[in-house]
Amino acid sequence: MPDPKLVVPAGAATPRWSALSAGRAALRRFWRPFLLIQAAALVLAIAYRFSDAFRAACAVAAGWKQAGGVWFSMGSTALAGGVVPELARLLADRSRTRWQGRGRDIVFNLIVFALDGLIVDWLYRGEARLFGAQASPGTVVAKVAFDQFVFTPPWTVLLTLIYLWPQRRYRLGATLGALAQPFLWRRVLAILIPNWCFWIPMVSIIYALPVPLQFLMFIPALGAWSLILVFIASERDDAA
Repeated sequence: MPDPKLVVPAGAATPRWSALSAGRAALRRFWRPFLLIQAAALVLAIAYRFSDAFRAACAVAAGWKQAGGVWFSMGSTALAGGVVPELARLLADRSRTRWQGRGRDIVFNLIVFALDGLIVDWLYRGEARLFGAQASPGTVVAKVAFDQFVFTPPWTVLLTLIYLWPQRRYRLGATLGALAQPFLWRRVLAILIPNWCFWIPMVSIIYALPVPLQFLMFIPALGAWSLILVFIASERDDAA
């Protein structure tokens, strides 16, 4: 999932090529954890194919998701994308001043990531109906293309718009004023480059799994992606 907190400072009149450079810079900084996380996901997918014990454990987890329905989807992504990064912030910086006034932002992130979980769950279900539930190479390629090049760009734009509100201190006037700025190239492109590099291999692994397990693989991937973006955003904040 793209995170609109990965942005170029809002006051800079940054041209299109600078936004692309920002995305490339983030990729150069974090390509090692990207590969590590993707390799871990691949190991889990291989374990599912060859380990009876691991498949049994996955069946239990799939049962939890089915029993929990949309509440499981929303709660698990709120935890992975909203709570885990905050714990990472706590471990990285224990100073109290860093946490002053963070309560509203934390609640906002929990709501947004819960919504993201609901949308992604619908996406996976819809793709299974549209392209089929089998994990053939052609089906996986079709789902990856739809996910990353049809669903992800407009969803990234929407999330960027949503996150303008907390970035403008929840002031409606300032948020509406920011809409007139040429922020889409600066923000969305800076997110999409590392997003594609991380998520195209990741969703390729996800869509190679049976449909009931796809969302379960998405949850730790989202948590890992959010952890990386916490430190990207923190570096941007410190440099601003």
